[in-house]
Amino acid sequence: MRSRLLSVFMLLVPLMAQAADDPILFTVGDMPVTRSEFEQSYLQNTTGSHVSHLTIADYLELYIAYKLKVKAALDAHIDATNSFKSEYARCLSEVPMSLVSSSQGYRASSSSVRTAYEVLRKETGNDGLVCPAQILIRVPQKASREEQRQAQQRIESLYRQLQDGADFGQMARQYSQDRASSEQGGVMGWYSHGQMLKEIEDVVFNMRKGEMTRPFLSTIGYHIFLMTDRKALEDYDTLKERLSVEVGQRQVHQQICMTPLSGDVLRQTETVTMETLQMPSDGLQRAYYEGLLLYEQSKNSVGRQAAEDEEALKYYFKKHKKKYRRKGFKPKDYREVRELVVADLQEEMNKHWVADLRKKYPVSVNKKVLKTVNNHH
Repeated sequence: MRSRLLSVFMLLVPLMAQAADDPILFTVGDMPVTRSEFEQSYLQNTTGSHVSHLTIADYLELYIAYKLKVKAALDAHIDATNSFKSEYARCLSEVPMSLVSSSQGYRASSSSVRTAYEVLRKETGNDGLVCPAQILIRVPQKASREEQRQAQQRIESLYRQLQDGADFGQMARQYSQDRASSEQGGVMGWYSHGQMLKEIEDVVFNMRKGEMTRPFLSTIGYHIFLMTDRKALEDYDTLKERLSVEVGQRQVHQQICMTPLSGDVLRQTETVTMETLQMPSDGLQRAYYEGLLLYEQSKNSVGRQAAEDEEALKYYFKKHKKKYRRKGFKPKDYREVRELVVADLQEEMNKHWVADLRKKYPVSVNKKVLKTVNNHH
């Protein structure tokens, strides 16, 4: 069980990168979060995954919520409890921090980098890379017909203005609800196949440079796309340094999560005691520490409360009974769809919890730094 938890948390926490010029992207209360920390977490958790369609702005909201919970756990002094210290000491025995830190500046072998490049080249295919700009009007997943109608009217009004000569970048800055790209005049950056929602990708990769689409609906909302540029994938020599770092970090990450440690390595950590444990100053070690901190916090989290509070589940089901109906199936009791009710109640309670944490810990985002995320040298 613990090895599974370690794997999960190593996927959730960022692979940190040291940077000489590393400005603060946002603060949660008095806790700063740097640009490099956010960038590495975003790349680690969205590249080639089921959440790859998340924009930087979308992911920023998730990461702020994560940091709000970390701040709450620290202020509750969970790191001072014997339960946390005991768990952390055991994890140090299984995954020593010296091994975790070895991913800093690690470079993969040339053969691994070459293999990674060939995979990337295959995924890119003949279509190459695209750099689209968009104007997005969001439509909530549970939007009413009236809400969807209003969103459609709004996007069609914007489209008519664009046809009459309005500047796409200016319109995106003023009206687009994709906050990250709107600040760039709608420009989203470079994408290859597999990094967008399929319904968006099917449209974007069939566009010519300078072409603009009519408004269309995806699972996110209504879009208008403008193709700002296209290019072929860079050659191996151009990308090999960046790939070397990225592949190297993944290899160390996999070693940490999956490889049993030798007796020699374990003996190096036998002197660890609960009294010597403290928040690490090293970036990746700190993230690992935070992951375990949230695991301890989860033992009393709203998610666990939701799963164990039968009266709350019963009340939530009664209030939202219609959403669990399917063709030929109308559950009369929450226990018939208990897993779904638990998941929905957990999501609702988590939203309220994060909202309360935002009131307690002011969040300040540096918009100038946000514009440079994944767009600096």
